[in-house]
Amino acid sequence: MKKVKYFINKYRLSILLFFVVGILVHLPLFTKNILTADVLLNTNYYNGYSWEISLGRFGLYFIGLLKGFYVFPEVEIFMAMVLLIGSCCLLFNLFSIKNKVIQVIMNILIVCSPIISSTLLFHYCSFPYMLAFFLGVLSIYLFYKSKRKIIKYFIPILCIMISLSMYQAYLSIPCTLVILYSIYLLLEDKFSIKEFLKAILVILLGCIVYFIFMKLSLVVFHIDMNSYRGANSFGIDTILQIPNRVVTSYISFYQFYFTDNIVHNSNVGMQFFNFIFLLLFIVGIIYFIIRRHLSWKNILGIVIFLLLIPFSICFVTIILPDTSLQLLMSSGFLLLFFFFGYLIQEQKFLYLVGLILLFFMIRGYFIQVEASYRQLESTYQKTYLVGCNIRRALEEEKADTVMIVGSVSPLLEENDMTYGFVSNYPLFWDEYTNQKNGWSRFMKYYLSYPIHYVEEDKYQEILDSKEYQKMDYYSLEEIDNVFVIKVK
Repeated sequence: MKKVKYFINKYRLSILLFFVVGILVHLPLFTKNILTADVLLNTNYYNGYSWEISLGRFGLYFIGLLKGFYVFPEVEIFMAMVLLIGSCCLLFNLFSIKNKVIQVIMNILIVCSPIISSTLLFHYCSFPYMLAFFLGVLSIYLFYKSKRKIIKYFIPILCIMISLSMYQAYLSIPCTLVILYSIYLLLEDKFSIKEFLKAILVILLGCIVYFIFMKLSLVVFHIDMNSYRGANSFGIDTILQIPNRVVTSYISFYQFYFTDNIVHNSNVGMQFFNFIFLLLFIVGIIYFIIRRHLSWKNILGIVIFLLLIPFSICFVTIILPDTSLQLLMSSGFLLLFFFFGYLIQEQKFLYLVGLILLFFMIRGYFIQVEASYRQLESTYQKTYLVGCNIRRALEEEKADTVMIVGSVSPLLEENDMTYGFVSNYPLFWDEYTNQKNGWSRFMKYYLSYPIHYVEEDKYQEILDSKEYQKMDYYSLEEIDNVFVIKVK
């Protein structure tokens, strides 16, 4: 508790501004119906954790158990923000970022980031995801800052295990943090290869403990490992694919900064700002090397660790062979900002140029996040109007069994200003189960009109029928005693 009070007193200004800016930026999540297909399926009361357990995310079940399986978006988002600011404070302390202006700017940048927005967007798991991020940071912080063995070794292993049980993609947090902190120690001429190897061993043991508990959870809940994204295929073949996947991790690193494959960069000039960011990142390291007259061994170590950064940030693309990097999996990129803050705080030119750059990056992130929320709200409003018309038609026909097929598309003209990801998707996936559950939940929770959705065999039979093929969009027809609506 004393440590918590210490951090609050030390960083109270940046904490206060973090919450003020964070709540304003993400206000649509608190006040409007901002939905995605996954959020629609998992919001309100949700206890379908067999899917998550089958993916090795058994920690989500225990969080759900603590919540009584209810999802309270406003509470979960706020608690996620508390964990995020806690992580920021630990990182300020770890990298010795003492400049108050940098602390404030860094917090605003992080809370405005599309990575954070995409995490908060999935409010049914935003708290456990931020808990995974926090525990990943805490594990490395305790390892390097603690003297007592139980706190230095046992607790970090436990933290990593719990973090992975929420989402395996957060393995990138301790891995990347060890790499960045090793560069920091080399710049400070305090690096110890023995401590580095111990840190790697702690991460490895955390992964092993997680793997054991993951297998136990499958046995306890009588669930088989799911094949989604290759989660069940880890073995000799996966190990043999590692060289190719390493190349993929570097491609993903490039794509994140300089293409629109993972996050939209071209819409507000983020490609240019990302280039300047990485350039100043390297310039800052060179400045430290020259100023402190580091030995060739330290310089070689720094170069090696710099080359490992893309590998560690995109580590999920290596451990899950069928996975490509997504915005929700990209939290490791956030750690680079904190190391950047450490680099620019001591040199006036870098400090001035760095602050200007961070300001423009905040501007870009703010536009992308708000445009994404606006797009999602627009998609909801359009779907709601279609739902109202469907309800009216079904009430007139006194329909019993219903089959609603399709989704309302987002506004294409606004797509380019968003950060991409799920903001440009419709509210319902195409597959039968998602169509059934999506439309059923939408009609029930947002239009107070429960429907009895057609069974899968009949659904496929109607899809293949000539009557369905001839139907016009938004028309209602009865086919084989099923009232069918075809949504464009």
